Amino acid sequence: MKDSGIVEEVPGYYGPVKMEESIIQRIWAEQDLFTDSLQTECGKEIFVNYEGNWNQSEEGPDFKNARLIVDGKEVEGDLEIHFKPKDWKRHGHHSDPRYENVILQICLFPENSGKTEPFHTEKGRELPCLLLLPHLFHGVEEYAEAYTLARLSSRDGKAEKEMNCLIRLSADEREELARIRWLNKLSFARTRLAAQGWEMACHQWFLEILGYRRNKSPMARLAQRFSIEQWKSGVIEPDMAYQSERGWKLRACRPANHPLLRLQQYAELWRISPDWPERLAAFADNNLELIQDTNPEKNKPTMLSRIWREQILGDVFAQGKANTLWIDACWPLLCEFKNLDSFSLWNQWPAGDCPSKFKDWARRLRWTDGSGKKPFSNGQVQCILESLQRRMIKNSENLS
Repeated sequence: MKDSGIVEEVPGYYGPVKMEESIIQRIWAEQDLFTDSLQTECGKEIFVNYEGNWNQSEEGPDFKNARLIVDGKEVEGDLEIHFKPKDWKRHGHHSDPRYENVILQICLFPENSGKTEPFHTEKGRELPCLLLLPHLFHGVEEYAEAYTLARLSSRDGKAEKEMNCLIRLSADEREELARIRWLNKLSFARTRLAAQGWEMACHQWFLEILGYRRNKSPMARLAQRFSIEQWKSGVIEPDMAYQSERGWKLRACRPANHPLLRLQQYAELWRISPDWPERLAAFADNNLELIQDTNPEKNKPTMLSRIWREQILGDVFAQGKANTLWIDACWPLLCEFKNLDSFSLWNQWPAGDCPSKFKDWARRLRWTDGSGKKPFSNGQVQCILESLQRRMIKNSENLS
């Protein structure tokens, strides 16, 4: 059996992240990256005709029978995925005949020195190296989280067993786990704002979330392909935008999450609220008194979520998706943009899209009740995600 449980601690936007090598393999398998400017460390242009067959069972290269165009010449062969270039030799591939047909080493990070020394196959053939980090849509944390969620799908029976780890958590521990994720999102929002500015960060992150987990990457490409000005002026037809992208994953896609519908909704948002990024930027100033009010009787999250859905989003999106847009992108961006510290509001905000089992778990753990005094909240979802992600990484480390 092939060893796919390699785990390493890698640098993320907001500190070290434990990550499985299989996540890098999945990024390549799904071409979950910008592919129009790939170039090896030695300066060769790479175009991907076929990413190869993902080898998840046999010993040997990670992808077989890939077809690439390297500096204008079509090449067919195997691909090997690593965290860093030195792993080629560290894993013994340089002396293993099974890796003789490898035509490209694909690595997430460069060496610490910043220099990638040439590596060779057993017969002495020099092996080019492609670094993925400059071509990723998202930070490594977001990829790790997305694939954790994929493994928590309703088809994964192991996830149910993980509920036991939540039973022992105190209220303070649950809040602390949620806070960790809040700080992560703030830091990523800071990075996006520094790189893209307010409007572009809103535009790209918004579209990615509308893509949900399966179509996040194609939405990211559309955000780069069509400008804010084009959406604002109404020249973008959703059908045209949808047809311009070939990377959609539609198998088992729920009708409500079909990317064409989400693009139609996004176009409608720009039509009825062409200044929605400006309205969002003014949200905290316009509602500062309510945000700062400590009276629990006012139920701030419910009142503010209604203002968000109706006054800024124009009721274009259903409540669950509107809450997800707020939780995952808009409130972290706004807090960084306005230098606000409002973890409490984010923690208490109504839950957005999440696996249905999470709500069932919260009920069975008595975190919620039917009275409405203990509602199902975003903080509970974030606590579950952080706890389960830690458990899955720990299990992977134990197996490796």
